[in-house]
Amino acid sequence: MSFTLFLGIAFCGMVSCAVLSYILISYNSRHLFDASKTRIADFVSGFSYDIERTGFPYGTDESVSEELYLLAENYHGRVLVLDNTLRVVFDSFRTKNDKTVVAPELLDAAANKTHFSYDEDNKTATYACLISSKTSKDPVYFYLRYDVTNELNRYHTSRRFITMISLCLCIIIFTVAIALSVAFTRPLRRINNELTVIGNGKFDERVQVRSNRQVADITDSVNRILERTHEMEENRQNFVSDVSHELKTPMTSMKILSDALLMSGEELPDTVREFLTDINSEIDRENNIISDLLALARMDRKTDTIHYERAHINDTLDIILNRVAPLAESKSIEVVCESYRDIYADVDEPKIITAITNIVENAIKYNRPNGSVYVTLNANMTYFFVTVRDTGFGIAESEIGHIFDRFYRVDKDRSRETGGTGLGLAITKEIINAHGGMIKVYSKINEGTTFSVRLPLAKPVKSGGKA
Repeated sequence: MSFTLFLGIAFCGMVSCAVLSYILISYNSRHLFDASKTRIADFVSGFSYDIERTGFPYGTDESVSEELYLLAENYHGRVLVLDNTLRVVFDSFRTKNDKTVVAPELLDAAANKTHFSYDEDNKTATYACLISSKTSKDPVYFYLRYDVTNELNRYHTSRRFITMISLCLCIIIFTVAIALSVAFTRPLRRINNELTVIGNGKFDERVQVRSNRQVADITDSVNRILERTHEMEENRQNFVSDVSHELKTPMTSMKILSDALLMSGEELPDTVREFLTDINSEIDRENNIISDLLALARMDRKTDTIHYERAHINDTLDIILNRVAPLAESKSIEVVCESYRDIYADVDEPKIITAITNIVENAIKYNRPNGSVYVTLNANMTYFFVTVRDTGFGIAESEIGHIFDRFYRVDKDRSRETGGTGLGLAITKEIINAHGGMIKVYSKINEGTTFSVRLPLAKPVKSGGKA
């Protein structure tokens, strides 16, 4: 938006500047010789009166000739006066007297048209007209070719000046366009940044941007929506927490009863024992779901404290890999781990183990037969990085944005087979966010999936110790 606004302002401004420059230069060009043409026309008008008075050129009057010589001298040019047969009767150069001159300019003048033209290469202008006399039925032709160097120099100077002014205006417009585009879009970018933070699950945050009335109205509207969303989220969290607690007790009781029946020592029919074993497995699965729901509910309500301690992340990763080794072996999946350095960080180690274990377990569960999982550990001066890459079936681009949603499963049939609850990655993301970290996913169908986790080496200053 900022770039589009900049282009719009700059384009409109520069086009306007170019059009204005063109108009000024064209106007200057059209009126370049107006002053000299006016003076010449005034002289011709006086000359016409002299012809009436003296009968020039058929009469003799030295004063008229002197005026013509003076005109030629003032204009650094040449004056010709011709009779109606185009014979020269006066030449300020005194070289064409009594000679006939045929020129296009005189032909225009013969049609009672005042002719004016200029030759920019030779820096000369030509003025020709027909002068009728009341005392003589024969008209005469007036012809003046004169030097216009000064006029052309003024024209080129003014054109350069207009061009320079235009370039300066373009630079000013360019600068103003940048300033306006930044000024108009900065509040929107700030709103977008704050909404991005809120979109990561911090529904108790509010947009604090105040710039102009329109932005303030948008901010107020967004905050009202956030307040309503926050209320709905709190109601949902309370409902999930209450329902999970209510379910926990009967599930525990059923688990105790089924275990008691299985361990009673009495001879049970094979069918009954099979059914009790299946019931026991389902109770365990439901207990896992309820435990995950309770964990998420505690994180949502900020009641699950992050207990930071100094941990050797290499050892933490060994614990995780040992934990998933039986699962990998049962599915013939090779797990390869590579650590580039010894890394110590301030983390809640049990929660980090839970988070990364969920990622590695998914990489194993949703892998190809005899596939591989590659785990790498690295760090810089601020963060440490855990990358988990598998050789599985991959995730469609349209589904990547949903894999951290609760109860969302990419392949529901495979999830049932593997016993997934759809909550593992949601818990993982909550734990990583609570540590001030970030998790990203890169995947292509039939090319595998890569999870990249970035976590700070030191305890976040603004974490407040809550998850």
